[in-house]
Amino acid sequence: MFQFPPLTPVVKKLIITLFCAFVLELLLENFAGIPVIHTLSFDPHNLGPLSLVQLFSYVLIQNPREVFGLLIDLFFMWLIISPFETAFGRRHTIELAVAGTLGGSLSALIVAQLLPIPEWRLLGSHTIAYAGMAAMAVVMGAGRTILLFGVVPMTSRQLLLVLAGFSLLSYLATRDHLQLASSLGAMAAGIGYVKYMSRAPRPSARKRPSTRFRVVRGGGGRDDSDRPKWLN
Repeated sequence: MFQFPPLTPVVKKLIITLFCAFVLELLLENFAGIPVIHTLSFDPHNLGPLSLVQLFSYVLIQNPREVFGLLIDLFFMWLIISPFETAFGRRHTIELAVAGTLGGSLSALIVAQLLPIPEWRLLGSHTIAYAGMAAMAVVMGAGRTILLFGVVPMTSRQLLLVLAGFSLLSYLATRDHLQLASSLGAMAAGIGYVKYMSRAPRPSARKRPSTRFRVVRGGGGRDDSDRPKWLN
């Protein structure tokens, strides 16, 4: 029987932060007249000192007309990234979220140089969700099958294809090439982070220092039980 995973500490704080940031965005934009969307969303066409901040801050900004999209992102963070945190801990979960955020913005930056369409800006927390889902698909392994929502059987490869297909479908509906690039870039970042995380540790090149102690054999006598065999 399908059961929702427990809401882990990092994911809980992430969900609360993103939701509160969205509410604050609505208040500042609609009632205070502060252009927070223009300030914190990532503009890959007009680069400047603020762009270094926007590479990360865009996940705090949502499209005010896509409340349901934000709820879906937060739901999948709970459903997918919480098990990741349970399995790998707080540090890896934070690093995965950062990798997805940066992977999405850098991918959008590259595409913006190839398709310079002004006024398109990158915003939304979808990159964290995509990175988490792609990472868990890799963690599952090629031979395992999961029941998505406890109903749909799906292999890890099929899950990755569904994510890529959903990104393409969103692009066909919105023609937002930055969102498509950021989604695929976040998926690549999630996969790459799991590969990096699971790599075998390299043996240390430092030689162990030689010890001054040596083995000492016991002396004569028939009864050996009351004297040490090894002195370190």
